[in-house]
Amino acid sequence: MRLTLRTLLAYLDDVLEPAETKLIGEKIQESAVAGKLVSLIKLVVRQRRLKAPSVSGPNVGIDPNIVSQYLDSTLPPEQVVDVEKVLLTSDELLAEVASCHQVLALVMGRPMEISEASRDRLYALGPVDQTDRLHVDVPRSPNGSEVIAAAVNGRDAVASQPKPAAEIPDYLRQSTWSQRVVPASIVALLVLICLGLLVSDTGFLTGISAAKRELTKTDRDSGQKQPVADKQPNADAKVDDKAIKPDQMVAATTSSDLPPSPSIPADKPVVDPGIDPAPPADAPPKPMPPADAPADAVAAAARAKPAGVVDVPANAAAGKEPTPILNAVPVQYISNDGVVLRFDDSQQHWFLLPRRSAIAPNEALIVLEPFEAVLDIDRGGISATVLGDTAIRVLPPDRATSAGIDIRRGRLILKSSRKDASQSPVISIMVGNDTWRLELLSPDTVCTVEVAPRDPVNYEKALGPNWYVGVLRVLAGNVKWTGADGQSQQVAAESALEIVPQVAEGIRPLPVSSSFTPEWTDAQKRKQSPLRRFSALFEKQFELDQPIEMTLLALIKDSNAKIVELTVHGLALIDAYQAMVQALAECSFEEGRFAARDGLRTWLAREGDRGPVLKDILEQHYPTAEAGAVYSMLWGFRPEDATNRAVSLELVSWLRSNHVEIRELAYYWIVHLSGRKWEFRATDVNIRRESAVRKIEAHIASAGALVKPTEKEAK
Repeated sequence: MRLTLRTLLAYLDDVLEPAETKLIGEKIQESAVAGKLVSLIKLVVRQRRLKAPSVSGPNVGIDPNIVSQYLDSTLPPEQVVDVEKVLLTSDELLAEVASCHQVLALVMGRPMEISEASRDRLYALGPVDQTDRLHVDVPRSPNGSEVIAAAVNGRDAVASQPKPAAEIPDYLRQSTWSQRVVPASIVALLVLICLGLLVSDTGFLTGISAAKRELTKTDRDSGQKQPVADKQPNADAKVDDKAIKPDQMVAATTSSDLPPSPSIPADKPVVDPGIDPAPPADAPPKPMPPADAPADAVAAAARAKPAGVVDVPANAAAGKEPTPILNAVPVQYISNDGVVLRFDDSQQHWFLLPRRSAIAPNEALIVLEPFEAVLDIDRGGISATVLGDTAIRVLPPDRATSAGIDIRRGRLILKSSRKDASQSPVISIMVGNDTWRLELLSPDTVCTVEVAPRDPVNYEKALGPNWYVGVLRVLAGNVKWTGADGQSQQVAAESALEIVPQVAEGIRPLPVSSSFTPEWTDAQKRKQSPLRRFSALFEKQFELDQPIEMTLLALIKDSNAKIVELTVHGLALIDAYQAMVQALAECSFEEGRFAARDGLRTWLAREGDRGPVLKDILEQHYPTAEAGAVYSMLWGFRPEDATNRAVSLELVSWLRSNHVEIRELAYYWIVHLSGRKWEFRATDVNIRRESAVRKIEAHIASAGALVKPTEKEAK
């Protein structure tokens, strides 16, 4: 049996014979492509926000009749290949076909259930009298012979009694000649009348000629050095260059200085030649000159451009891609190895970032563990080493900084690469809704920025703006850290500064002396990390043009525990919460289940409306009661819950669950709340687990809870 999409659907819906099922299962295990395709089918079927495929119009994918023949295995073999090619290029079509096949397998695989009441009622009707039967004339052929029913499934079906003719709906009836020709003729007549009116109008032809002359004039003037709008409206008027302030004279970077950007937005408005483009969104409006200002000063101020804006060439009006108007400092990915992911807005998927490629502003990046990536910012001004398990976004420049990094989570090492001490590189650091400005004051400055998400501890209460903890460490040199309010503070070498959300007035942490240096800042120790041994094997799993979600889903059931752990960490970074629930419920290794537990808790605490979504997904993998237990333990417990007897007994009861991941979650919280370890292992045999559970129950009986409550709490 061939391994096709049709056989994969039959294998997933369990409609094959046992021998065929075993054969297809072995082929799926041998083929990595088949494994990824199985994961893709499961992903698109469960994805709720997929649009329904079009069944009519120019965007229709496949004729529904052809799809029905494909599902019924009656389509000619030469057309099956074409149909499967179309299905694999569209998530909507693939999800629709897979769902239809699943429904058909359920309906056709179960016997028809007829209630006793319906059976008795049909038998009670008895035979139908001949006079009460509906009589339909049988159509005759030209020679007068009766039409014989066609063979069905290779067997002749000759009806002894004529059957009533089926009524065809109006929308399926073939339209007559007049119904097809008359509307088309009316439309063609209206088009001819409109064309005749346009041609007969002399003003229309005159306007075309004037437009041609204007275009010719524009092309002739485009070779001039200054745009038309920069010329003085009056030849006698002169502009005093001293009236323009020095900070308004910004040397704009031309497009030839910028590296080729892989994702320049294509929907930027085309700027008419000679007209200054709009300033950046964060640039404040220019102050209006006083009423008694001289005319030449007013004209000079009107022509002055805000920082970071350049003139657009005249050929932009010809429909070409406009030159980027921001003075964007290039960010270059210069690593020669590793796995870095970028998010494609057009396809809404994560893909592998090619090495040594330029990174556009607002592009989201993820560095998977145990890899790292080196980014060159401001043409060697700053070298940023992005460590594994980090998610960032490259920020566009503003009036104060040349570039920036939005850190969702992870660790960065920033080094000043500029030898000129008079030019201190400045970048913006953004975490959540908070933005700071970081200036590396000396050429030898080395600093680190670490951001870690908090874990939830209150049931169904999101963390809000305080969802993270962060720290800035200066290992060498010194930096200046400036908040959104403009207040700055210097941090010297061997000092650390806590990064806190700027949600309350007066909260301003001060730098503290700290000689502590994390091990991850040492490149040699990073190379000796235990997970680094699996980096080459993990890197081989990724393809440049393959969506990362498919690759990671296929690796959840890998035979290597460390590969599974790295895979689930990657799913957490891309917020693939459905896949993390699947990993929690189906993963064979505790490393993968623990990573799924931590990833789901981090994802759940960020926003308050994610709870109902997670609850619905959990109920697809567990019964209602057990789904509620997993949901409660993912939200977590407060320290005072350790003295609550009811909570303690509920956690102990979950240690007897039939699901190993539920037992692991319960034991995790028992250890966390009680502050001690017990002789319990979730993967032990039932007898050993039960012995450990009874010891914990005996402790609760004697102490009153996991932690003995105080007299005030006992009251």
